[in-house]
Amino acid sequence: MKTPLSIFLTVASTFAFAQQSGIGAVKADPNPARAGQEVKITISAEGEAPAFCGMVVHFDDGSESRQVKIDGKEGKFPVTIAKTFAKAGTYSIKAEGRKITSHFPCVGTATAKLVVDADPAAAKPAAAKPVAAACPDGFKMQGKAGKAGDFTCKGGKGAAAPAKPMACAAGLEYFANDKARQVGCRKAKAQKK
Repeated sequence: MKTPLSIFLTVASTFAFAQQSGIGAVKADPNPARAGQEVKITISAEGEAPAFCGMVVHFDDGSESRQVKIDGKEGKFPVTIAKTFAKAGTYSIKAEGRKITSHFPCVGTATAKLVVDADPAAAKPAAAKPVAAACPDGFKMQGKAGKAGDFTCKGGKGAAAPAKPMACAAGLEYFANDKARQVGCRKAKAQKK
């Protein structure tokens, strides 16, 4: 038979457990973020922060979830985690209670959506490099290649233009002048209509 004191303690502990606070909200900053940018994820408590519990944070990007122990000293609410998302997309970041070693699960769960945009620097296509000037056998470069990649090669005595035209960069055309023993790539002439 239970005594009135034991009944009172049972009711009081049940009521205290029911009133226990837990995980309240997840916030990501900045949101939206850029791919490769550090994001600060803050998990706050609802009501009075619990002093001793465990939780796990899922990032939804295929990386390993992070376990967090709340012990009231080093680990306490609000919890801030720095995370970098490598790819653009929409991620659902979730914090939920979980038993970790001797820490019983924090009460509740909370989720936040994070939008990660592509890094604008990564989206820019690399500028096309001009084709390096390469003179055929028996020819030497005259001067330096121009800004557009245009160049002229001068042939030695008895040098003949190559049988196959040289490859030129975009915006340039191949030319050969047998009389002057010159070959190369020059800016393309505009076509007349």
